[in-house]
Amino acid sequence: MRRRTKTCAECDRPGDVLYRCRYGAGSDWVFVCGACLKTIKPMHPDSYQYGGTWKSRKR
Repeated sequence: MRRRTKTCAECDRPGDVLYRCRYGAGSDWVFVCGACLKTIKPMHPDSYQYGGTWKSRKR
């Protein structure tokens, strides 16, 4: 298995599982960790959009 690295766009910490989403007016897709996602979703209920799950371990 390959192991990859990526950091959260909000807190800048590396994560094994990140969630691709976009929120806010005209925003681009970003990867955020689970902790940051829990704060983003309630703050942007109208514009939040889920785009998939990224995992550090790839087959």
